[in-house]
This record gives sequence, structure tokens and C-alpha cells, in this order.
Amino acid sequence: MKRQWLWVLALLVVGAAYAHHSVSNFNFEVSTTVTGTAKYFSFTNPHSFIDIEVKDAKGAVTQWKVFATSKVVLQRYGWSASSVKAGDVITVTGHPDKTKAGEMYLTKIRFANGTEWLRSSIDN
Repeated sequence: MKRQWLWVLALLVVGAAYAHHSVSNFNFEVSTTVTGTAKYFSFTNPHSFIDIEVKDAKGAVTQWKVFATSKVVLQRYGWSASSVKAGDVITVTGHPDKTKAGEMYLTKIRFANGTEWLRSSIDN
């Protein structure tokens, strides 16, 4: 009986971990591009993210949270904790969240110096 409970527990843990890494909340049929000023870069696992401030043509400011892949994967492609610094002007393209305005899953970023990083250039 004890062994059966261990299997049940193991399945629950695996299911929870899988759900955490899901990107099903993003609309992969739509792409959005915004340019703004980086406010914060979280270079972490399981997902890194960038908080940016975007101004529209009238000067109204909106906050965006741009989710990226993990720190481990980003490091393989030369990223570090200082790749995005507060104050950097960046252009990001990604898939918007289906229900939360101002959130997206990063597919491309262009840094002020012209360097680009594409999500499609890495293995999932």
C-alpha cells in the first residue's frame, strides 16, 4: 500500500511541474511587438522575464511583462544577468497572453545596439 501512495505522489508532482512550465496561456497565433524601456530583468529558472515600460504616441505608459525561457537556456546563447539592464531601450516581439493584457511570451528581442535574439534559434 505504501508503494502505491508513492506512485500517486510522484504523478502529482510531475503533473504540477508540467503545468507550471506550460505556455498554454499564450496565443501562438498572434504576435505583438512593443518598444520600451526595461525596468527589471529576472534572470532565473524556470522562466526569466523582463518588465518594460511602453509609451504610446500620446505618451500614455503601459507596463509589460515579457516571459522568456529559463536562465539555463539563455546562458547557452550568451545571455547573462546583465544582458538587459534597467534603462535599456528594447524592442520585443512575442505571443500575447490570452487573458492578461500587457503580458507576452518572448520570441524575439532587439537590443539598442542592433543585436537580435530569436527564440526560434534554440531547441525547445
